[in-house]
Amino acid sequence: MMMMFLKIIGMLVGLISSLLVFSVVCLVAINASDRTKSPNTLLVESWLKQQPVVSNSNGFEYVKAMLGTTEENKSNPQEATLSFSDQQTKLIRDFKEACHSADLNTCNEFFSSNSETINRAINAHQTNIDKYNVLVAMPNWQESDQSLIPHDKIRWSQLFQLRELSLLGTLNRQGTSTNKIDVDAAIAFLNKETHFWNNVYHSSRSLLSHMIVSGVLKEQLRFASTLAQSNHEGVKNINAWQSPFILSQNDFERIFSGEWLFGHNAMQQMVMEAQQDTAPFYEQWLAKMFIKPIDDDNLRAEYFVNMVKDPVSTDASLMLKKPEYCDNDNSLMQLWQLRYNPIGKVLSCTFYETDLKLRVVNMNNEIEHLRSNLMITQ
Repeated sequence: MMMMFLKIIGMLVGLISSLLVFSVVCLVAINASDRTKSPNTLLVESWLKQQPVVSNSNGFEYVKAMLGTTEENKSNPQEATLSFSDQQTKLIRDFKEACHSADLNTCNEFFSSNSETINRAINAHQTNIDKYNVLVAMPNWQESDQSLIPHDKIRWSQLFQLRELSLLGTLNRQGTSTNKIDVDAAIAFLNKETHFWNNVYHSSRSLLSHMIVSGVLKEQLRFASTLAQSNHEGVKNINAWQSPFILSQNDFERIFSGEWLFGHNAMQQMVMEAQQDTAPFYEQWLAKMFIKPIDDDNLRAEYFVNMVKDPVSTDASLMLKKPEYCDNDNSLMQLWQLRYNPIGKVLSCTFYETDLKLRVVNMNNEIEHLRSNLMITQ
């Protein structure tokens, strides 16, 4: 009896082991070669093509040289070119609360109560403030293909702290007893700066950069509402605000092809890391057998091309449709559809959980709402 039981157990173990080996062999055979580029991938690559910009007129390159990147400062923190003390950081935070979202009297009171601290901070960073003024006079913004990677990003937070300090210097009336901000100088500052950030808004290929810059434009418009209490016509006539911040079809192609390139670069980096001699053997084998970069490009291209082409809709029945391998009630059929490059397909299905185009449109609508309210005569 015991021998019969052990024999059955042995047969089951052998059968399960054979099935596992068979499954692995099938998956390896299926994934033995990568696909060729799909028409959607070729279309996205055509969206990425752009005329090169000379580096000395490219704000993106200037910022990288001025501040360094997050990865550079992480590896060499002592070489960081810009840093703020705790007192300066608090000053900037208090300034934003008093002047960006409050009324003109509160803003004037802030300057009256913090004049010495403001002067010290401006004097400490005058060289960097001058660099910021050079930046916002630059006519172009163009990220390099190599910059669209998961790390090594611009130090946005330091850049925007410098922006606020530059604005503080513009508003500060040294040597006067009026204790009031220089509204006319502030309007001139916004008029110059808005052209630059509007250019970044319509030139950046990074969705993250686009989202960050949309926040800058909203801050500008909120601050302009504060200034309008003293000089509404001056604010209203800022040139860059005369036309709506419209996003065109080309804008969506640029942004989402940049996101496609971001994923492409991330996959390439993953494959290269897995192929290094220091990587464990099983990681090298898994990467070789189951990561197919071109097919992964094709899967993401299908998503982004459809997103760019389809109109934005909040109606669930009209929203972007998932491929069958993402949303199939028949489990066996879904397994069959996942048979080629299963890891790539599983990852690509996560894209369809978020309507990125709707998110971008909503951000643009928020900016346009603030702009429209500001342009209405009070």
